[in-house]
Amino acid sequence: MSLTETQVRKSYPKEKIYFLADDDGLSLKVDPNGKKSWSYRYSVAETGKRPRVTLGTYPEMNLKEARVARDSYKATKFSTQNLVQEKIQTFKVVCEEWLEFKTNNSFKDQPRGGVIQLANACLINDIYPVIGDIDFSKIKRTDLVKVIKQIENRGVKEPVKKAYSYLNHIYDFAVAMGYCDYNQAYGLNKILLKGKLKKNYPYLKDEEISNFILRITQLNTDPIIKKAILFKLYTGVRGAELLSAEPHHFDFDNKIWKIPALHIKQYRRKVIAGYDIPDFLVPLSSQAVSIVRSALEWSQGDRYVFASPKIKDKPLHFNTINSAIRKMGYKTNELSSHGLRSTFSTILNDSGLFQDSWIEAQLSHVDKNKTRASYNHADYIQQRADMMQWWGDYLENKSKSSL
Repeated sequence: MSLTETQVRKSYPKEKIYFLADDDGLSLKVDPNGKKSWSYRYSVAETGKRPRVTLGTYPEMNLKEARVARDSYKATKFSTQNLVQEKIQTFKVVCEEWLEFKTNNSFKDQPRGGVIQLANACLINDIYPVIGDIDFSKIKRTDLVKVIKQIENRGVKEPVKKAYSYLNHIYDFAVAMGYCDYNQAYGLNKILLKGKLKKNYPYLKDEEISNFILRITQLNTDPIIKKAILFKLYTGVRGAELLSAEPHHFDFDNKIWKIPALHIKQYRRKVIAGYDIPDFLVPLSSQAVSIVRSALEWSQGDRYVFASPKIKDKPLHFNTINSAIRKMGYKTNELSSHGLRSTFSTILNDSGLFQDSWIEAQLSHVDKNKTRASYNHADYIQQRADMMQWWGDYLENKSKSSL
C-alpha cells in the first residue's frame, strides 16, 4: 500500500530502526534518534543481491520528491547495463545529471528567476574550468576549496555563496545516487569570508534617482521593458515576482497586487509540497497602478503583464532588466536589477518615517524569529499602503525634477 504524507509525518521513532514501505522499492527509514531518510531497494539479477541506496532525508525531501528521485535513479541505473560506469567519468558529467534531475524535479513548473539557468552559468563559468574534467571519484576536498577561493578572490560575495550551495547540492545528489559515500562539500561555508567583501548589489542614492528616471525615458528599447523597470522601482519586488505577474493578480479598485505564494521565493517549495499558503498582498501606489494599466495596453491579449515583445505568452526574460540597465550606461559595480530593490529598502529606512517591520513585510522577508505556523500575508497592510503611496509620491517628484 502506498504511503501518505500524513503517515510519513507521523512516523515516530522506536527503540530500533524500522522501515515504512511505499511502492516499487521505495521506503522511509526511521532511526531511533528521529532521523528519517528515503531509500530505494532493487534486485541484481546476476547475484540475487538486493542493494539499498539512500535518496535523501525527510523533510528536506518530501514523499512526492522521493518518488521522483526513485524513478530518476531507476532510469539511470537500468536504462543501460553499464551506464553508471560510462557516466561517472568527470565531475562535469555528474553536474549535468544533477541539472537534469533538478529540472525534472520541478514538476513541470520551471523555477522562476532563472534558477536552473543561474546554476548552469555558475558551473560553466566558475566550476567546470577548475574541476570539470577531473574524474569525479578523484575529486578531493582541496579541489573544492580551490573553486571557492578563486571566486572569492574576485571580491564578490553572492557568487561565492551560490557556488558553495550548488556544490553541496551536487554532492548530496551524488551520495543519493551511490556515486560517492559522503558529501565532501559539506561545511565549505565555514571557509567563506564574512563581512569583508564588497556589496554585491549597488543601489541608487537619493541624489541619483532623478538621473536614473531620466535615463529610462531616453532609453532606446521596447516600452514594456521601460515599464517593467519603473514598476520594479515603484514596488521593490523581486524580479521573478514581477515577471510572473498576470492581469488577474491585480485589484485596481483597492490598489492591491495579489502575488500567488507559488511565485514568492521562500514559499514556493512549500506550495509545491502541498501546503495551503495564501496570496502575498502588495499595496500599490496610484503611480504603480498607472504603470500596470499602461503595461496592459502594450501586452493586451498576452498572459503576462510584462510580456515578451518577441515571444507570445511568455514574460520578459529574467536577464532583460539587467541588460537594459547596462544599456542605460550603468556598469555592474554601479547598479543591478536587484539594486532597485536595495534602493527601495535603503531610502525608506533612511527616511526614519517607517518601521522596519513594515519595510520587511513589503519586501516579503520572513521573520526568522517567528515561531507561528501561519502565514499572515496581510501584515501591516494599511501602514504599508500609506508607506507605498509616500514612496510613489517621492519617485514622482524625482521624475518631475529630472525633466
